[in-house]
Amino acid sequence: MKRKMLSYITVAFMIAMGTNAYADYTVDTAKTYRVGTKKLLRFTDTKEEDGKACEAYSYITPSQRLQLIRHREFMLGDILSDTLSVPPVDETYLVETNLTECRMEDVHVSEYNYEESLEYLGENIATIEVSQYQYGAGAAHGNGNNSHYVYDRDYGMRLDWEELFGHSMAFDLYVLKRVVKEIADEGFLSHFKVTEQLLNFRQPGYFAITDEGLLIQYGKYEIAPGSSGLPSFVVPKKVLKKYMEREMYEKCFLNRQQMLSRAMHDF
Repeated sequence: MKRKMLSYITVAFMIAMGTNAYADYTVDTAKTYRVGTKKLLRFTDTKEEDGKACEAYSYITPSQRLQLIRHREFMLGDILSDTLSVPPVDETYLVETNLTECRMEDVHVSEYNYEESLEYLGENIATIEVSQYQYGAGAAHGNGNNSHYVYDRDYGMRLDWEELFGHSMAFDLYVLKRVVKEIADEGFLSHFKVTEQLLNFRQPGYFAITDEGLLIQYGKYEIAPGSSGLPSFVVPKKVLKKYMEREMYEKCFLNRQQMLSRAMHDF
């Protein structure tokens, strides 16, 4: 009887502590959702042919990224070192402008747009999306690309494929089959001899933890013609649950209250 009572007390203590911590944490999470971005737009002219260019940057600064980390005294996390470093430009080329965005639609002006956004924010995981678009003066069309980076919110370390999914050949094969069946173009792969790029989904930038599950996204012209855009698909949570280690799945998708409920159920 004493042992049973002690067990009940232990669970009650966990619930009480967990509930308080979760309540406090909810407030903190709400604040981090309002993490803003720093914006910079500059127009340059080298006075050469096709020498005009417009660049627009919208990025999450180190101080703003710091808000996503729990242990903010730890300053060496990847989430901080991955902060954009805007390339310098010769100030003599700068031109005053009242533009607010680089959507010039002028074939004689080069454009570059860079934008970061908080794609996913869980209690333990944060995903930052990086969107880039580039157009060279005189070119027939521009080229865009999206990259995604997943971070552990404890210390801001970037999570790679193996850390999230281990060395499961079964899951790799599941994803590869979906890539081949749903978004790759066999003719394109054969003609350009780029079959090896099918495996790029394991590389940083190609995958993202999101609200829906796991996003897999390739770049333009990697595994399909340009008309396919940025080929992508989502692996739903119910599938991920079959392949991921339970601890990592919960870290990615459950909040503290849900994890406590799961622990109580197992208890």
